[in-house]
Amino acid sequence: MLPSPTGPCQTSSRSLVFGLGPSITSEDSIITGAKLPTGRQILRCMLAKKPGANGALSQFEATKGILEQVRPFYKKANIPMVSDKRACHKMVDLVNANNKLRKISQAKRSSETTAKQLEKMECRLDATFPLWPPNVEKLIDNPEDLAFLASMKTDRVATFGVLEKKLQLKVKRREERQADAAARQSRCEKELEEMTAMSSLVSESDEEPEEDTNTVCPTSEGKPSHKRKKTGTSSFHMTSLANQVLSLLDH
Repeated sequence: MLPSPTGPCQTSSRSLVFGLGPSITSEDSIITGAKLPTGRQILRCMLAKKPGANGALSQFEATKGILEQVRPFYKKANIPMVSDKRACHKMVDLVNANNKLRKISQAKRSSETTAKQLEKMECRLDATFPLWPPNVEKLIDNPEDLAFLASMKTDRVATFGVLEKKLQLKVKRREERQADAAARQSRCEKELEEMTAMSSLVSESDEEPEEDTNTVCPTSEGKPSHKRKKTGTSSFHMTSLANQVLSLLDH
């Protein structure tokens, strides 16, 4: 549960909370932006979930849900993260530290010690909430990713916009290379089909029957006769022979 605002400071629509800033709203439950989340974003998101209040999410469940919101930011930047258990502990430690600061009594908030604690908390909240391992630089090979991480550790000037632009350019170049390769393959297949068709025509031409050299050429007197010569005894000779036999029988 959030404590009620303390102190006379008010804004036009939202009261200010000591050590936290403007009061929490439902919008704080969603982490957005083009950079790695800050400690302030993590803290406000945790408080917006109100873990343990009136049957709401437990503190562990709340941190797990927030971790799933934070993970895509690190993935987009190609920056490795600590284990889920370690990340959840770090979130809980941040909430506890802020709760301790906000529990300082009104009478002590103007003291020098409290002022230093408040300043330290402000720096912690405005900085990138560190969820990367201690040896993170050794785990990153890409110089651009290292430069982005360095910015997140210091001035937080870098944004995902530059990384996304470069990524889109890489994707575009890869797609162009794939399109060129597909076009070359299509041309090769077309040329192969044409060569195959031409080879088939040549083969058909080679298979045509050659002119028969043994065919008798026609002479100058005309075409050679293909009439078959008659063989055997003619009908006239047969009739004459029969008559002779009959004549002998009569005698």
